Amino acid sequence: MNHKIVLYANRNTGILVLNYLLAKGYSVKVITEDDDVEDICSILGIKIVTFETMGKFDLFICCHGRKIISDKYLSMGKFINIHPCLYKYRGNNPIRKYIDNKDTHATVEVQHMIKEVDAGEVIGRINFETPVIETYAEFYNIAYRYYIKCLDYSLKTISK
Repeated sequence: MNHKIVLYANRNTGILVLNYLLAKGYSVKVITEDDDVEDICSILGIKIVTFETMGKFDLFICCHGRKIISDKYLSMGKFINIHPCLYKYRGNNPIRKYIDNKDTHATVEVQHMIKEVDAGEVIGRINFETPVIETYAEFYNIAYRYYIKCLDYSLKTISK
């Protein structure tokens, strides 16, 4: 498998997704504004690119990207987004909303990206429960495995 992927990734979840993609044999270039992601890419020899220099790709994956992606780029091909709790909290910082509302039912979704933010068709969704949590770390310590399960399912679905 030598699919070319551009991964727009930030934070620890972005590093987790990067490692998954590399383990699965994908060819990956990374867009990031995160120093930790940059450091990992440097150590692993992964090319850092920008939206302007990303070149051709088979799939663009957004995992905690900080920018809304312009229509100019969305027209270039397949774009998907990994988003926690999309069913209830669209847009920026869904985990803060989850924590503030003392929710216990969580999800991770992979969706097609379209012009309207977080409005694309959902490809895969994993539901899971948490206790009432107070920190991002508590959420992600539970959610990380569901990110990978949902992405794995979604990539298999897309490739059919």
